[in-house]
Amino acid sequence: MPSNMVKKPKKVETFEDEDDDLEEETSSKGSDDAKKKLFKMMAIICGVLVGFLLIIYIASLLMQKEYTYSDLENIMKEAAVGYFGAHSEYLPTEEGKVVQLNAESLVYEERMKPFSEYGVTCNGYVHVEKVGNEYVYTPYLDCGENYATVELYKKVLSDNSVVTSGYGLYSMNNAKVFRGEDVNNYVKLENSLWRIVKVNSDNTLALIHNEGLHYSQAWDDRYNEAKLYNIGNNQFSTSRIKEYLTRIYSNPNEKDQEVILSDHDKARMTSYTLCVGKRTPTSTKNNNSEECAVTSKNTKFGLLTLSDYLNASVDPNCKNSTNKSCLNYNYLVIDSSWWLATANKENSYSAFMVNDSGAVEVANASQYNKVRPVISLSERALFDKGTGTLEDPYTIR
Repeated sequence: MPSNMVKKPKKVETFEDEDDDLEEETSSKGSDDAKKKLFKMMAIICGVLVGFLLIIYIASLLMQKEYTYSDLENIMKEAAVGYFGAHSEYLPTEEGKVVQLNAESLVYEERMKPFSEYGVTCNGYVHVEKVGNEYVYTPYLDCGENYATVELYKKVLSDNSVVTSGYGLYSMNNAKVFRGEDVNNYVKLENSLWRIVKVNSDNTLALIHNEGLHYSQAWDDRYNEAKLYNIGNNQFSTSRIKEYLTRIYSNPNEKDQEVILSDHDKARMTSYTLCVGKRTPTSTKNNNSEECAVTSKNTKFGLLTLSDYLNASVDPNCKNSTNKSCLNYNYLVIDSSWWLATANKENSYSAFMVNDSGAVEVANASQYNKVRPVISLSERALFDKGTGTLEDPYTIR
């Protein structure tokens, strides 16, 4: 080889381009992995968040208040109280008058929510009645076959079919009258226990105190001109017993007086006309015709008439007050003597009473006996619970 020729060097192969491609590939793969990790993390976070929200939703459903029908009636009542507090000009102005306010109006006024938001399909309204100086709010709810508000008198009539023999509810003297020894006519008010004597034609209920009050009382103890001493006068309108009944109703917190009725009970009562006419012991007119010949109006606390006592017995021999068989099969018999509202027509100083065996007697008005008040429960007194037995008496709302 000539000396002047230079040996051509061998080509040296480099991997510079390949390293660049590898770096780009590695970088791209790392970026993809990071994105996948980020997406995975975001998915986990979203899943946890959705799960947390789902738990909160389920918990809110479980914690959501379940409204009873009684709750809904109270909601309507309170809504009506609020409405008339703002619109008192629409309240009834006369005793016994009633104004009706529909639930739709209360919803429109934003006093309550639609029933659908309480989870029910119902309609309703509120009756507002003026009783004395107070207003009584009575809610009525109609939820079809599921529930409907019912008054006590309707419950009593549905529980007791009218009968013509034996113990039970009889149709007589324009009323439905309980008769017999064992009848389910107990009503428990807040402070006392009563018996239903009858359901009147206007759907009010006549109730008599079950046992009588603790303190005895003279029918009347004034001076009698015919007898020339304090044997009493048997005119109910001026009698001591009328004064006593008025006092224990109006001022129950006076010394030695019993608190017989709560304000809640009084709000569900109605004034009535008490029959105070006189009759003779041998009269057989047991339809209150003689007693109702004279009346005492706007009575809150009264007494039972002689006719009503005799009619409670189903003994066929019970014809008048002289027949002791009237104590038979008679739920009104108690182990104490007590006064009736009826006075003796034969003189000016005696009245009828029931002795501790259940027989009717004529006694001097100045004698002391127990008092069993009679009240009238409004037709709008709502049934709460009970079957009318002593163990499970009817109660009202």
